[in-house]
Formats: sequence, C-alpha cells, structure tokens
Amino acid sequence: MQCLRTLRSFTRIPNLLQRASGSWPAVCQTIHTSPLYKASYNPEKNEEYAFFYQSEDKSDFPDYNKIVYPPQDPSEPPRPIEYFHETRDLRYSQKKMWKYTAMIRGLSIDDAIRKVSFLPQKGAKILKDCLLEGQKIAVREHGIEYPSNMWIEHAYCNKGKILYTMRLAFKYPARVRTRYCHVCIVFREGAPPKEYYPSEEMTGFEKMEDYIKKQRERRILFSL
Repeated sequence: MQCLRTLRSFTRIPNLLQRASGSWPAVCQTIHTSPLYKASYNPEKNEEYAFFYQSEDKSDFPDYNKIVYPPQDPSEPPRPIEYFHETRDLRYSQKKMWKYTAMIRGLSIDDAIRKVSFLPQKGAKILKDCLLEGQKIAVREHGIEYPSNMWIEHAYCNKGKILYTMRLAFKYPARVRTRYCHVCIVFREGAPPKEYYPSEEMTGFEKMEDYIKKQRERRILFSL
C-alpha cells in the first residue's frame, strides 16, 4: 500500500508543475523531485534550459586553429591547411559513437559523407551533420579552396555530460541516464594517403633489414 501511495504522489507532480504560474527553474528549486520535470521535455529544442545538458568544462581542441607556423622557404612544398572542428553536447553515447568516428579516418570528405549516409543508425546521421558543418566552415573561414579537396586526418569522440532523470516504473521510479558526447574531427587539405593504418606485413628483404638493425642496436649494460 505504501508503494501505491508513493506512485500516486509521483503521478500528481507533473500536473502540479503544469498548473504552476511561476517559471520552471524556480519551481524545480522548491520541489525535490525535479528529475521528473527534466524527463518531461526535450532540452535540446529549448535553449532557455540548455544548462541542464551542456557541459560546463571548455575544450582546448579548437585552439589548435590559432597556431601560427613560421614562414617557409620558396623551395619547400606548401604546407597543407588543417582545420580542427569540434561539435559538443551531442545527444548520443560515446561508446556508440566511437566506431563511426574510427570508420571515417583516412578517407576523403566525400567518401566519408557517402559512407555514413548509407548507415541507418542515429550516430551515423549525427556524424554526417558534423562533417557537413565542418566542411562549410573549413571553406568559408580557413582558406581551403575546394570543398572536396580535403580528407579526415583524425576523428574521435569524448565523453560529455550525463543527465540523470526518472520515469515511473511498476514498483518504484526508475533512473534514466541520458548521455552526451563531443565529436572532434581534423580536416586536412589534399588527397588522402593510400594506407592510413600502416600494414604489418613485410617482405623478406624488409625482415632481414629489420633484424640486422635490431642486432646492431643491442647494447650490453655496464660494458666498455
């Protein structure tokens, strides 16, 4: 009976919150069961309550765009342009997003967009929007001449904020975790390399040279 009374009290709280005339944050500060209020709406659609899901810490990843390199000699080849793009507070789990970021490493921008376009998962659609956004900013603000003349030098994701909410269950309120992540992508001007991940297979001559090199690098400690 006590559990039923607790559930009935929980079911009355959203109605009381809807009838309240004050602002939502003021009502949540006075009521202890504010996670029910958090689970009753999507904070991404309303910027007024964005502080619920946005991470407080700031990233240093975009600061790589402020690096100034020394001037080059005329005989040296021109340095390719790099753009470090970061999209923060994406409503998706880091453990699910990492495999899509690893999938596009070493590909050209067109191949990466085409590859994630054929995947039906939510993470692939989110990553496609990040790629299109980074491509536009790289052309508009960082001096890359052609939108197709760039490739993904590196891509990874970081853990974001976790929003703890509640929902009504059979016996007691269940805890719901809404996870967020940050996606970091490095765009580099030019054509992608033939092999992004170096192959471990070596020919016979390469194995022989590697063996001789290791033998010559041997040192006996405390010797003459």
